[in-house]
Amino acid sequence: MISGDTYVSADGKVIGTLNHITGFTDFNVSVPEQQEGYYFPIKLTQTGTKMSLIKNGTPSKSNIDFDPEILLRVQKSDKWSIEVDGKEVISLDFSQANFAE
Repeated sequence: MISGDTYVSADGKVIGTLNHITGFTDFNVSVPEQQEGYYFPIKLTQTGTKMSLIKNGTPSKSNIDFDPEILLRVQKSDKWSIEVDGKEVISLDFSQANFAE
C-alpha cells in the first residue's frame, strides 16, 4: 500500500509513495468501487472510547467505537483529521504524497 519511504511530517503532511491497489476487498467487500484506489494504514498510540474520522472538513464517520488501527482510502486532495473522545489526535494532508500507478 505504501512504500518504505513514506512518513508523516510533524505538520501532518504525508510524504512518500502510495501505491494503487485493485481488488482489495478488505476495505469494503460490498462496494466494488471502494475496492480500488490508494489506502493509508494508521495505528494510533492514543487510546479512547469513541472516535470520528473527518475528511476535507466533513465527518466521514462520527462517534464510532474506538479502534487504534485505521485504514483510510485517500486521494491527493484529501485532508483527514482523526478525533478521539472529541479531541483531534492527528491531521493528515496527502497533497505532497506521490500517488503511483
